[in-house]
Amino acid sequence: MIYKNYITILITIFTISFSFSQREKPLTHHISSWEKELMQHRDTQSFTETSPPTGDVRNIAEWEPMQSVIIAYTGEFGIPLSLIAEMSQDCNVTTIVANSSEQNTVNNIYSSNGVNLANCSYKYQDPDSYWSRDYSPWFIAVDNQLAIVNFPYNRPRPNDNDVPILIANELGIDIYGMNISHTGGNYMCDGYGIAASTDLVWEENTSMTHAQINTKMQDYLGITTYHVTADPLDDYIKHVDCWGKFLDVDKVLITQVPTSDYRYNDYESVANYFASQNCSWGYPYEVIRVQAADYNDYDVNPYTNSLILNNKVFVPQTGSSLDDDAIAVYEAAMPGYEIHGVYSDSWINSDALHCRTHGIADKEMLFIKHYPLHGDLSYQTNYTIEADVVSYGGSTISTNFPKLHYQQNTDAWQVVTMQNSVGDTYSADIPGLSGSNTVKYYIEAQNNNNKHETHPSIGSSDPHVFNYSGGTANINSINISSFKIYPNPANDNFKIETNISNGNISIYNNLGQKVLNKSINSLITKVNTNRLKSGIYYVIFSNKKFNSTKKLIIK
Repeated sequence: MIYKNYITILITIFTISFSFSQREKPLTHHISSWEKELMQHRDTQSFTETSPPTGDVRNIAEWEPMQSVIIAYTGEFGIPLSLIAEMSQDCNVTTIVANSSEQNTVNNIYSSNGVNLANCSYKYQDPDSYWSRDYSPWFIAVDNQLAIVNFPYNRPRPNDNDVPILIANELGIDIYGMNISHTGGNYMCDGYGIAASTDLVWEENTSMTHAQINTKMQDYLGITTYHVTADPLDDYIKHVDCWGKFLDVDKVLITQVPTSDYRYNDYESVANYFASQNCSWGYPYEVIRVQAADYNDYDVNPYTNSLILNNKVFVPQTGSSLDDDAIAVYEAAMPGYEIHGVYSDSWINSDALHCRTHGIADKEMLFIKHYPLHGDLSYQTNYTIEADVVSYGGSTISTNFPKLHYQQNTDAWQVVTMQNSVGDTYSADIPGLSGSNTVKYYIEAQNNNNKHETHPSIGSSDPHVFNYSGGTANINSINISSFKIYPNPANDNFKIETNISNGNISIYNNLGQKVLNKSINSLITKVNTNRLKSGIYYVIFSNKKFNSTKKLIIK
């Protein structure tokens, strides 16, 4: 009996291996029956988990600077050549091919179709499929250095699954293995510690509790808030990019279906969920809707399955009567970007161009971290704008940068050079005026490696906005410049000095977690920090009329 069982196991393993070697490419987006069989034999897809990164970990968002975009050739590209040509005009295109012979084939195709060959590179991996979004690496910054997080791809496709290793070796950067079965189409992040997926991540990792999954997401990716929702699409794939997309830190695009669609309540539920959540900048998401046809209409409207690539947004088009409306939604939501419609008869509601492309983060990017002023604020004689500005490649910030651009009401735009206060932190003031005022502002940075960035990412076309009413500062309206913390950097304690004697201070670590809260009732208050680890913290001083934030470094 033991011998018979052993023979059965050998036959099963041989059959599975033979099936994999005889597969046709490209494979389908959904998992095939023989792949499901493979997935039951976890040894066929080995994965080694590493220790998580140590230090300040930040997951990089799609709209941040990209040096290249990954696509794969499996005898076909999965995306129109016109899209490849457009991407190659101002960004490198990394094509995964089987070997040098296939590279020559692809190069000839590119040459005949207007692709900029000077911006093309190749990697040999013999891809199992062209869904590079799903298996490509997730990029993080660890203490301001680019790195990669790898994960077990939720398909038993070994060549695809090893693409993150290939890219890490090519870039010469660290790679960390996070043992959560996942897929890139079911993941989006904002660059500030928030991410979202459907509950597919729970279904495919039943050996872990939800809390354990959240812990891994925080340890490896720096994700402190992980939104896991039901899938309103009600389809086999259960990928978030089939119905939703972060367009910026404070904007999320959600598909809208007609009331006649049986999924209408499911879509409204997930839209209402995000509308009730605060973005990383401290206020509720702006939920933007893009219309799709009724389920029974058989119209194809995969509009959230778009790609943000530097200053361009590529939106799938199918010939639907709703195509133009979708473009208009993107133009209104993302002013300043170039919006490109991309037609293909291969797009479907659960698979379009986002699924088949994936950016490679710029390892020398210029990063601006800023928590914007927003909403209706009380009067202050000055509004301090503070930001961290970091060159990941180590290049120095250019002279007279960063700059603060601001406009009060309809006055001319003003430009102020921000001053370095400590470490990578810079600040500048916007003066308070009398009357009712609306302020628009953005931050511009440049380094000596010709990297140029703005915050928000498109600058003057979509600036930060806040309102205030002018008047004379009094006991309930603090002059923000008189809020001081010292010494900074601090050791076991620091002092906070204000010009009012009542309020509250909260201290948050660099992951956004509150680590200390204290009421104050004097102009100078000593705060004990000997229980806090060395690192970067944010001190928020507030009362019923105002709040203000300053950065604190603890040695």
